[in-house]
Amino acid sequence: MKILKVAFGIPLLAVLLTACSDESSETVSQKEEPTEKSTAVHTKENGNKTAVKESSPNTLQTKASTIKKAVNSKEADRDYLLNVMNGYQYIQVDDNQYIYYGINQEQNVFCMMEVNFDASGDYVENINFVDNASEEQIALLQNQIKEQQKQLSDLEQQQMENELDDYYAQLEKDRQKEEEAQAKADAEAEAQAEADRKAEEERLAEEEKKQQEEAEAQAKADEEEEAEADSEDEAQTESEQEEDTEAIEEEEPAEQTVSQEQAIQLVREQQGISEDSPLLVEYDHVDDSGNYIIHVYESVVDNEETGEGHTATQGWYQVSPSDGSITDVTVEGY
Repeated sequence: MKILKVAFGIPLLAVLLTACSDESSETVSQKEEPTEKSTAVHTKENGNKTAVKESSPNTLQTKASTIKKAVNSKEADRDYLLNVMNGYQYIQVDDNQYIYYGINQEQNVFCMMEVNFDASGDYVENINFVDNASEEQIALLQNQIKEQQKQLSDLEQQQMENELDDYYAQLEKDRQKEEEAQAKADAEAEAQAEADRKAEEERLAEEEKKQQEEAEAQAKADEEEEAEADSEDEAQTESEQEEDTEAIEEEEPAEQTVSQEQAIQLVREQQGISEDSPLLVEYDHVDDSGNYIIHVYESVVDNEETGEGHTATQGWYQVSPSDGSITDVTVEGY
């Protein structure tokens, strides 16, 4: 939409500029019959009441800062300017330059904001904010407003007001449409979320039930397996005890003069393994002949983080408990 030339927002000319008549601050819709040319000041009405307020210079400066940021990001087009500056009066200085202005009557402060568009006339190129404008600047602005008043016909004023009314009506229509679409989308999203939640609860309940059934079945199987293993162990233990008793009875007890610790030390001395050697020398078991079996091995770490590893056997040695003689039985394997 093309930006309108003379005024936008609340009528302040009668309050602001002494050079303008009281009649120039009214909208065409407020007059019974327009009798002379006046500034096209548009005021949004609420019933029969007209909202009149001053355009605060401080707020105008804030608006200027907002538009400057949009200019720097190449987002300030004409529609953006109209939306941000809703409620402020302006005049058009030339094809691509506009001046917005505000007043603070109590402090007698007058400020203005110059808006310059680029060569295409589509995007704001520069913002210049003037705080507490000088008398010369105010006088110049008054003359520019008077000059534009002379150029506007009643038909142009009415056309401008109609365009603004259409613009606000379209904005309201678009807003309502967006609200309805958003409400519908929110309702659909909420319904979908509720359906997803119920489906997830059912899935979790089914999964929990399945896990519980599997756990009960596994516990029962473990109990049966443990009972069977205990029964087999008892039978095996009884059989081994009987065999050991028979073997002891058949063999004559040999005289033992070398202990397990002495057997370990004898193997260390024979193999030249010191106490600080990485090789480990340990008693493993007694063979069928009553000799000590000593295991020599190295502990190898495969994973430094978990500490997992394996043993690397260096040899197996048979030590006689009666005379301490050592026999290398590595090839036999234990």
